[in-house]
Amino acid sequence: MYSLVVILAIVPSLKAFCWRGCDHHWSHWVKNDDTMENACAVMFDEDCCDFDDDFHIVKKGDFGKLCGHNPFSSCQGPSNLKDDIESLAIMPGCTLEVWDHGGGLADAMEEEEKSANDGNYKDSKDRYDRNKLAFTAVGEPLFVEELDDDFDHMDEDIESYRCKCWNV
Repeated sequence: MYSLVVILAIVPSLKAFCWRGCDHHWSHWVKNDDTMENACAVMFDEDCCDFDDDFHIVKKGDFGKLCGHNPFSSCQGPSNLKDDIESLAIMPGCTLEVWDHGGGLADAMEEEEKSANDGNYKDSKDRYDRNKLAFTAVGEPLFVEELDDDFDHMDEDIESYRCKCWNV
């Protein structure tokens, strides 16, 4: 009886563990998929970069807002990814920036248009206020398998994004 209680207590927490990490899913899916040719990053609805659920391939130089429940929104990607991103994959030579507000990217771009210093100040403030994350992959893909592990404040709270690549 004690064993059954222990098993029942452990089972719910197993979802939080990546049995097969992002690198496993990545190597099996990406090597045979032409849609990844111009990819900058991929944002996933589930932990562990699971391609079996909803995901959005962000093309090089792409930016925008993720789709929620509003069919009239100027969003990109599958519906209902807004505030539901749980893992990320960033391609080598690329930087993915994500904000927890739909207007986060627009606000950043507005400041960047004023001057480089204003843009830099806004970037620093967004990071300090925990409204933004930025990931740069060097040499090989960078995986964030579970946002709730190290960036809990952004887990299922990403609404806008921008992805840039260099030397590729």
